[in-house]
Parts: sequence; structure tokens; C-alpha cells
Amino acid sequence: MAEFSTATLQPGQTESNDQGERVGRSAGGKLVQMRRRVSERGFAVTVDAEPRAEVPAEVLTHEWSAANAAFDRLMHEY
Repeated sequence: MAEFSTATLQPGQTESNDQGERVGRSAGGKLVQMRRRVSERGFAVTVDAEPRAEVPAEVLTHEWSAANAAFDRLMHEY
């Protein structure tokens, strides 16, 4: 699996790979990643920012659709 090149991502821009993983720059310029979990089934969605009470900085899920929804939310909220 190829690594993502995050250095050239602009705010709002995303990339994905053939495994369904995604990486992007949020509206505020923070790095957002959706990766397959290694230790168990599912996905981890994280943002490179301090968590806020109303929006977590990490979401763990078993479902691909829930992970995509979390990724889109973090891209918008951060």
C-alpha cells in the first residue's frame, strides 16, 4: 500500500487509496486521516488537533460508512 503525500494537500483537499483509506486537509488546515485498524476490525479516523467537547479528535468504528461520515465531519469541523 502506498503512503499518502500530505505536504501538498490544500485545505478541503482529500486523497484516497485502493484500500478505502483517506487523508485530507480540513477547512482549517488540520490533517485528517481515516485508516484501517491493525489490532482489530474497523477504522480509526483522527485529526491532528486538540479535541473539543463537541467534536472528538478521534473516532473508532467498525463500519466503513460510519468512518467516512466521521472523516467528512472532521474535515468540516476542524
